Amino acid sequence: MKKIRLLAFDLDGTMLQRGNVLSPAAEKALEKADHAGILTVPATGRLRDFLPPCLVRLPFIRYAITSNGAAVYDLHTGEKLSSCLIPTETACRVLEILEAYPIYVEFYVDGQAITRVGEPEIAVEKYGLPEEKKLFLQKNYRLVPSLQGYLKENGLCPEKINLPYLTGDIRREIIQKLEDMGGLCLTSSVQDNLEINSEDCSKGHGLAGLCRALGIEREETAAMGDNGNDFEMLRFAGFPIAMENGTEEVKKIASAIAPPFDEDGAAKAIEKWILPKD
Repeated sequence: MKKIRLLAFDLDGTMLQRGNVLSPAAEKALEKADHAGILTVPATGRLRDFLPPCLVRLPFIRYAITSNGAAVYDLHTGEKLSSCLIPTETACRVLEILEAYPIYVEFYVDGQAITRVGEPEIAVEKYGLPEEKKLFLQKNYRLVPSLQGYLKENGLCPEKINLPYLTGDIRREIIQKLEDMGGLCLTSSVQDNLEINSEDCSKGHGLAGLCRALGIEREETAAMGDNGNDFEMLRFAGFPIAMENGTEEVKKIASAIAPPFDEDGAAKAIEKWILPKD
């Protein structure tokens, strides 16, 4: 195995603890990786403007793969290094389908979240979002009267369309309609959400774009993840690591299995497999 030059890591269920925090052990492990000359890169379904402060404040976290790989940013300069966006017409067709359902909908453009006026305040009451989902509504939203109207008027191409909470028959029906429509990539980072990207988009696509921009070979990368939206990233990486709490799908393609995220599995994985040995 070549020396690792870049480690990409998922957030929820992988690097972060419950409560959207970074444990002392994880922070120390990331610092050690930086001192060893290894780039540490968050790879998340979250948008740029919703990266957790516990990571953004670390001076060595410079690059981020966001919106499931739809946008890769240099956080220090604000430059977008690669993108894979949903065409405006396709996004409008998706929103037409979603308008028939009583669900919370948001989309991301240029690292910012957009949703309808008044929706975040009534999401729990109107759409049944669990209390623990409130964290994900604390974004600096751009609020608009109509999602589809705003897209059409401005010719926007979203990074991602996000449905934070879907269950039961509605979930199955929406997935079926979007699959029938085609041209999309449907993934989930947790069991009760649905994340809609362009069909060619994935964290693996984003990682590949970042490697091209930085001149890093695929064999010089490692990646850690736990869920469906991490699959392509793990498949791309030279050394893929799945979390013990992850899905069987990602475990099958992993070169190593880390302890569960809530047992500091990511920190332990960095210490065991990523840091150079003396």
